[in-house]
Amino acid sequence: MAAGPTRLAGVVEMTPRGPMLLEPDGMRWRLTGDMPLGHLIGSAVTVEGTISGAAIAAYYLAPRTETPPC
Repeated sequence: MAAGPTRLAGVVEMTPRGPMLLEPDGMRWRLTGDMPLGHLIGSAVTVEGTISGAAIAAYYLAPRTETPPC
């Protein structure tokens, strides 16, 4: 089941199955889409996209520059 647009934050990591977003709470999302992200491996990012199962089809991916609220 697909959901509407969602914004997530976490760290991009490369796994044997491809790029994943690791959220601070430990949740992992498989990143899909045509966004170049090799330069963001190991970086904190903000991702916007559509969730389907355990994957997010990203249409926006950028380094995080702000400090998350407490």
